[in-house]
Amino acid sequence: PFASQFAIWSVRVWVTALKLEQPFEAISGNTFRRFDLMPAQRVLDELMLIVANGASRQIDIRCLECSHVSPDEMLFHDALADAQRGAPFAAYDGLRAWLAPAAARIAYGTLVRLGNLLGSASLHLAAQRSGAIARQRAKSAEPAYRTHASPTLH
Repeated sequence: PFASQFAIWSVRVWVTALKLEQPFEAISGNTFRRFDLMPAQRVLDELMLIVANGASRQIDIRCLECSHVSPDEMLFHDALADAQRGAPFAAYDGLRAWLAPAAARIAYGTLVRLGNLLGSASLHLAAQRSGAIARQRAKSAEPAYRTHASPTLH
């Protein structure tokens, strides 16, 4: 679904901007503006800054051209979907795969705000069945998870 593709694309753009040392707004172009999602762009930036500064391990966010979704990208997707559907424990658990408890508590409110902003634009995400598997693989931080098939982003 478009909402899922948009969420994953947004995180990929944010990471691309970080790697290029460019402003997130410059790399994302006018995409958020076209969808009247400028507040969501700012909240996503806030969330990813928390993640980038508080991550307890390396996080696998793929390049913009990659057609496969990493377990960490699915973890983000499912945490955002959980936040949208009002499942706080599942959303927090997703954040805990990346962050220490205190950082996850801070990030949780931001994740909920992002979910609400996307939802108000009719961008509703549905948690995927593979989310629990992705969480477990991401938590284990074993390189072996990279050998399994990834969902494809169309």
